[in-house]
Amino acid sequence: MAKTMNLSLRNSSLRLLTLLNILARSGGTVRALQSIDHYYRIGWQLAMFIDYLSYIWGVREGFEDVIAIHRRYNVIPVGYEKPISLIHLVNISPRSRRWLYSVIVELLYKLNLRRKVFLTRGFKPDVIISFHEDLPYLYLASELKNLYSAPAISFLQLPPFYGDKTRMRNIEEACLLHRRLLADSWFETAFKTILNFLTIKDPKEYTKDVNALLNSLDMVIAVSKATVIDMQKVQRNIVYMDPGVSLDSNAMDIIGRVRALNIPREDYIAFIGRSMDCEKGFAEALIAFKFLLKEFPSLKLLVTGVISPKFERGVYRFLKKYLGVDKSKVVFTGFVNREDLYKLIRRSRLILYPSHEDSYSLAVSESLMLETPIIAYRIPALEIYYGNIEDKGIWLVKEGDIEKLVGVAIKVLELERRKELKVKFPRIRPIDDIMREEVELINRVLK
Repeated sequence: MAKTMNLSLRNSSLRLLTLLNILARSGGTVRALQSIDHYYRIGWQLAMFIDYLSYIWGVREGFEDVIAIHRRYNVIPVGYEKPISLIHLVNISPRSRRWLYSVIVELLYKLNLRRKVFLTRGFKPDVIISFHEDLPYLYLASELKNLYSAPAISFLQLPPFYGDKTRMRNIEEACLLHRRLLADSWFETAFKTILNFLTIKDPKEYTKDVNALLNSLDMVIAVSKATVIDMQKVQRNIVYMDPGVSLDSNAMDIIGRVRALNIPREDYIAFIGRSMDCEKGFAEALIAFKFLLKEFPSLKLLVTGVISPKFERGVYRFLKKYLGVDKSKVVFTGFVNREDLYKLIRRSRLILYPSHEDSYSLAVSESLMLETPIIAYRIPALEIYYGNIEDKGIWLVKEGDIEKLVGVAIKVLELERRKELKVKFPRIRPIDDIMREEVELINRVLK
């Protein structure tokens, strides 16, 4: 009884040093901020160390979002990791600085040309928590664990590596295709090729490094059963939540309001891109859309998510040069707030979702809740949590099979046109239940 009481008293004022990329608009960041919000509401003291990737992103895009999160949750800024000051020696224009930070960031990191800057020396964390599985976050979590002599936990939002060679090959092919969308100059292409040659490790060596870092931590929490299935080899310190991802009450309220509006369908389909990483299959969605236009000439493709003007130019060049599709047929919405996104999904005739990488997929949940059908690849996350039952409103096809993706989409569009389409509201795990389990896992490390 006394032991339980002491643990409870300790947790009421627990001090957490967190690592997360606030600036990314990915599902992983959305999930991380759900945890931050919960920790704050139960009275835990939050501190953050800005990792190398977030620092680079902040230099490029600004730190306003970071400052806003720090103020909202009374976050203690412990420090940050940055490149050495070599690139500050020359007075260069903002545009050149943005390019320089974008292109040589990985080279500087791999060559260990970086240093940590501490802003708060007196902070002593009870536990260190990283919300991302990327190698820089794993390195930093392990280094801070040794520096502070504190237990460290890392979440796996996605697999840090794939044990299935077929899955890995499908992702590599998707990323090669995605490069067609990048409007790089010959100099940028040459520079990146050299950079990759200097920095990219053999896959076996990379996996060995990741495994060593994961084993150095006190606990690794996968937010989905699918993550450990994709990894195949599971370390002794890995646990998984089943699932550990859901929509919060605010999102559910907005979905309810949008459903009540009785919004009619419009003549477009959508690609929901919180991020435009190559693993999300955007190039494959464009190819599928080309063939859908042959059957439905008036159709348009709406693409959500933040993209650069350069990427947009690359997409339009790809449409013209390789697909023969007029640029007016593909509309980029840019960032839209949650309510406008849900209205867009509700109006859409279907969602094309040829993603190769997911742990659960909020985009799928949101689409089904808004009664919009979704066509996706049969990857572990979607097969485990959504199945392949057509009367639910989700159709899964073999990963990488664009022809089948198109065939099923035509079938679904015909069902929608005849008003014979039914989409069932998916079952989701309550976010409060997920947060309770998460707190229990953190407590387990502290015992």
